[in-house]
Amino acid sequence: MNHRKHSLYEQVYLSIKDAIIKGRLSPNERLREMKLAEMFNTSRTPIREALRKLERERLVTFETSIGAKVTDLNKETIKSMYECRSVLEGLAARKAALHIQQNDYYQLEEYIILGRQYFQAGHLERVVEKNTLFHQTIVKLSKNPSLIQMMDQVRTEIVRYRFITSSVGFRSTGFDEHEAILQSINNRDADKAEELMKNHIQDDLENILSGFNQYQVEL
Repeated sequence: MNHRKHSLYEQVYLSIKDAIIKGRLSPNERLREMKLAEMFNTSRTPIREALRKLERERLVTFETSIGAKVTDLNKETIKSMYECRSVLEGLAARKAALHIQQNDYYQLEEYIILGRQYFQAGHLERVVEKNTLFHQTIVKLSKNPSLIQMMDQVRTEIVRYRFITSSVGFRSTGFDEHEAILQSINNRDADKAEELMKNHIQDDLENILSGFNQYQVEL
């Protein structure tokens, strides 16, 4: 029985999280527990638990007057996230240059190739996926547990911004930058790998903020 409750809670949590990240639940959209309970054919308890966990991940906000809602998109929040990301992923690229193996190189190269192909075909959701895997793999190659844990805390929010602003926020030059970062890592040039990764993320931020402004206008 406890296993069934846990499985139901996980299903509810993951379904709501996916809907928020991919924009099917819009920023500031109210999340009514009763409606969600009916949707998932469950009591309100697993719904409430899922929403509280999503609140800890900053995807859901609770307000006294209305209850739970999808957290709004905020330029200051994304700026602060990307400042942290620049430092953390710069360090990850530096460390990855010490640990990369041939199989890692081929895997990262494949993410770049597929990402470029999906971009050209207009499959932006798949571009987000391959872009995320590229960065995530480099973070794992750092072999630094603390760094990996800190990146896990901000990755969900970053991916959410990416999905919602993807139609106006992607730039084709990002794939060339990925290639340059990968070559530096593979050449064991830790200094260059760190510098290129930081520059890449800063350029990414500026472009996302530009796309974010367009997104707000479209809203």
